Amino acid sequence: MAESARKHFWKSPLTTVVIGLVVVASLATLNRKHGLEALELSASDRIIYQHLALPAPTGAVAIARIDDASIAALGRWPWGRDIEARLVAALKDYRAAVVGFDVLMTERDSADVEREQIGARLTAAGVAAPAVRTLLAHSDDAEFAQAIAAQGATYLGYTFSAVSDPRQPGGTRPIVADTAGFRTSFADPPPLFYNLVRKTPGAIDAAMTAAGYLPPIEVLNHAARGSGYVYVDHDSDGAVRSIPAVFRFHGRYCAPLFLALADAYAGNPPLGLRMSPDGVAGVSIGAVAIPVDEIGRMMIHFRGPAGTIPSYSIADIIAHRLPPDALKDRVVIVGLTGRALGDRMVTPEGGDFPGVEVQASALDNVLSGGFLVSTGRLWFAEEWAGLVIGVAISVAAAYLTAISSAAVGVALGLGYLAWAIHLLRARGEVLGVVFPLLALAVTYIFVISWRYAVEGREKWFIRHAFEHYLSPEVIASLVDNPEGLKLGGERRHLAILFSDIVNFTSRAERTEPEPLVALLNVYMTVMTNLILESGGTVDKLMGDGIMAFWGAPAAIENPARAALGCAVRMIEELKRLAASDARFADMRIGIGVCIGDAVVGNFGGERSFDYSAIGDTVNLASRLEGLTRQFKVDILVNQQAFREAGDGFVGREIGLVKVKGKDQLVPVVEIAGRAGDGVNPAYYERFSRALESLRTGASPEGELRAMLADRPDDRVIAMCLERLGAADGRHPREMVFEFDTK
Repeated sequence: MAESARKHFWKSPLTTVVIGLVVVASLATLNRKHGLEALELSASDRIIYQHLALPAPTGAVAIARIDDASIAALGRWPWGRDIEARLVAALKDYRAAVVGFDVLMTERDSADVEREQIGARLTAAGVAAPAVRTLLAHSDDAEFAQAIAAQGATYLGYTFSAVSDPRQPGGTRPIVADTAGFRTSFADPPPLFYNLVRKTPGAIDAAMTAAGYLPPIEVLNHAARGSGYVYVDHDSDGAVRSIPAVFRFHGRYCAPLFLALADAYAGNPPLGLRMSPDGVAGVSIGAVAIPVDEIGRMMIHFRGPAGTIPSYSIADIIAHRLPPDALKDRVVIVGLTGRALGDRMVTPEGGDFPGVEVQASALDNVLSGGFLVSTGRLWFAEEWAGLVIGVAISVAAAYLTAISSAAVGVALGLGYLAWAIHLLRARGEVLGVVFPLLALAVTYIFVISWRYAVEGREKWFIRHAFEHYLSPEVIASLVDNPEGLKLGGERRHLAILFSDIVNFTSRAERTEPEPLVALLNVYMTVMTNLILESGGTVDKLMGDGIMAFWGAPAAIENPARAALGCAVRMIEELKRLAASDARFADMRIGIGVCIGDAVVGNFGGERSFDYSAIGDTVNLASRLEGLTRQFKVDILVNQQAFREAGDGFVGREIGLVKVKGKDQLVPVVEIAGRAGDGVNPAYYERFSRALESLRTGASPEGELRAMLADRPDDRVIAMCLERLGAADGRHPREMVFEFDTK
């Protein structure tokens, strides 16, 4: 029993489900440890940038590019501040609304420094002070500052020295190697802050924290409208997909350059920041809410490959070669695009993307109001969806067929993918697809493989076991002639046998499944062995019923004799079982045998069929088996089978029966056993003589009543007397029985 319980445990669908849950849990753990992050990022990129239409740029943002053509025209980089002054003046002429520099202005102009050094040497050499002051009267930094002040809406960028990331507790990530000149407090004037900060009860400060900052040089810092930090965040695969919208430094929350430009373009409404127990809940410019994740990062929805945001060479801007309205009322970001100048990044839209266009894309997102949303809430939704899908496919694969469960898996996968795409199109929410779909695929493969391994082993056992129940001739015939596996049949002279356990349904209702199956296994093994030993073919095992036939696929000399001999042995073997095993003490079986022509061959569909026999002979054999319950006998055969079997069997002709589904009367014979096996043939001969007297016009009623007195349990005699009593004194020539049931 312990071994049986162990096998049942491994075959149980519940065990299969548990294995699926273990696989899902393992994948969930891997996902929580960011083991699937690279795949997730790549999959999201493909959905967003290869399978969905990208929004067009607003047209409100333009790039003034420091490109190779500008360097060729204006001299090598870095330029003197006089050139940058000319650029800002030209932008003012073009009526640009706001100007931002994605270029750090943290060092003095080299020409100004050289002039001071020359002045110091001249003073030391005794040159008159007025002459030295005249030399030093011009300053490129001052000229640039004057141009910035005249433009009135120019913002400068600054940087941080190191970043403390909430995702990496206890450590900082350096941004620059040389921290000389970096401050731990704000310069005057300070950079742009969030001026409306709200914290809900239990709020945590999860924003990135800076260790120091490097502002623009003083003269430019005073001249500019404001300053914002320039910083992008790299994902684990090195690509830039998001940009921090907030940094905490020296007790204040600093705004980035792209938000400073958007704020100025919108007329300087309040910059809002909300903190919640989950971290950064959101930022806003006036009424425009900007979705960010829990550490304050805004996901960038790139408008296309590099060059999608309109850009203009600085050489053309300074030379006024652009159309008059080219930059009117636009936000212009100045930045590097020359390939030899660095500031190139990997993004979902390319591996050689200018950093200034990353800033411009983020700004365009804010101005358009169309955002991509990637937050912890969506991550949890993805995780729960993956767990639910994993559980669902585990149950489906455990309880359904491989094809049905595969169909369920396809429906789950397509449904989830459709949901993810809907959220992306409708609300810009980026719902991860890798973990749920991977959980679906991997769990399905594991569970189906497990079922294949366990059930395959069991099917091998069953197939091996059924080799003992199938005729060796059938197996040999199919091995020698594989064409026999084709659909079709032939007419053959066959003996058909049906057997069934009497009152098996009531026995099954009062017996536990395991003992009942064990009982059937013993019974079926004994009975099918007898059939095979007699040269028969076991056609079907139908619960407690057996169908067998003789005469195909291999012809035998006397199918009727073999079938009747097997039937008698089945009754004898059941008696021996009852004597040795108490489980069989009250078991009876009924056997019906019929001989005649039938069609035998492969029947079914092209992909699934059985070697079987069909026809009236088969149907009659089944009806005769059913009539054994009416007559309370063990074996009933048609008269033809009794005659073809020849001598050696003790039996009695019962009369003519009309079975359900047939109009023709069929003479039937009860087989009591073999001659010489302890069966008294005189009793059955006496009955046959009594029925024979009917044909001469005499009444056998007296003789039959005498026989019934000797054997009160003989149901056949009792039924004959009932028929004679129903004749009302008439003397029928044949004993006829009609039955309306099978």
